[in-house]
Amino acid sequence: MLFKIAWRNIWRNHTRSLVVIAAVAVGLFAGMFMIAFFQGAVKQEIDSTVETQLSHLQFHNPAFIDDKDANYTIYNGRAIIDILKRDINVKAVSGRVITTGMISSSSTAAGVEIHGIIPGDEKTISSISQDIVEGTYFTGLKKNEIVIGKKLSEKLGVKLHNKIVLTFQSKSGDLTAGSFRIAGIFRSRNSTFDEITVFTQFGDLAALLGTGNEVHEIAVILKDGQKVEQVTKMYKKAYPLLLVQTWKELSPQIALLTGVMDQMMYIIIGIILLALMFGIINTMLMAVLERQREFGMLMAIGMNKPRVFFMILLESVMLTCAGIPAGILLAIGTVGYLSKHGIDLSSISKALSQFGFSNIIYPDLQHSVFLPIILMTAFTAVLSAIYPAIKALRFKPAEAIHKI
Repeated sequence: MLFKIAWRNIWRNHTRSLVVIAAVAVGLFAGMFMIAFFQGAVKQEIDSTVETQLSHLQFHNPAFIDDKDANYTIYNGRAIIDILKRDINVKAVSGRVITTGMISSSSTAAGVEIHGIIPGDEKTISSISQDIVEGTYFTGLKKNEIVIGKKLSEKLGVKLHNKIVLTFQSKSGDLTAGSFRIAGIFRSRNSTFDEITVFTQFGDLAALLGTGNEVHEIAVILKDGQKVEQVTKMYKKAYPLLLVQTWKELSPQIALLTGVMDQMMYIIIGIILLALMFGIINTMLMAVLERQREFGMLMAIGMNKPRVFFMILLESVMLTCAGIPAGILLAIGTVGYLSKHGIDLSSISKALSQFGFSNIIYPDLQHSVFLPIILMTAFTAVLSAIYPAIKALRFKPAEAIHKI
């Protein structure tokens, strides 16, 4: 009976009820959209970092991480690569020779990290081959070809096919220099990466370093990225003398970003629901004050205070629950459309690229967020009804009946 009475009560004033329902729907939509937007941005940042720089996991000589000395290669690295390629969990593997040095043009110089790669293997690991904006990835026909980032080319004042000089320390400790010709220029989502990273062919860099067929780094992409912790644990046991790290260990700031973003999303939802709560309280309080005579009559004919309290609580919850489906459907529809077409933020893309974010964000709304948000919204409705209900319980039947 109370459910029926509460439902009729909320529709006594259609305009007021519809305004509250619309506020709930819009508030819920705004919160879910913000979650989808930031989740999409973080997911793209992680995917970009994994595809462009880190891969799912990497193998190193433990001493190599500290100073990237050419001497710290992976013992029996080629044999390990062959074993990894046969692993059913592994999608792609690439061995790299890496050093740090200076890159010089006729006008200026800059510090860079130099990656010697096997182009065919690297294509399966990294997205750099797809990010070429000028020239080609590697022709494979000429020696000493180099691929550099767009931002670095602008910094050095060089163009496609220009010559540059790489200077670094060889395995023997001697200062070595090599002349390279720019075969391609790439532009990834991360402008900082573009500015400090260059790629040469494995044999060209290894010959100058004196490392032969040895590798400094083995990058691995798994078929299922969700198994990265499990697979890494297995390889740590299999190769105890090597440093085996996941992308989270290689880039802890990205892993931290994921955790912080999850917390931020619920804070944003909390702020939206807090504002919504005051709106519901105001509406319910107005409704209670307008119905003083009615509450006086109900209590005078025998309705006890707990039932009055529960009836007002039901009205608040019903109003809120009427807005929840509308808000969810609006969020699903909007995010569904934008997840395919994206949100173009090209006007601020330079600022975003400094942090590795794309200028087009594709929102991503996970199903796991629905239940917590619905529960939080329902809890807000219950809290919103407490003060108006207490106000109604304070009415004295004899006085309330005479209210106009």
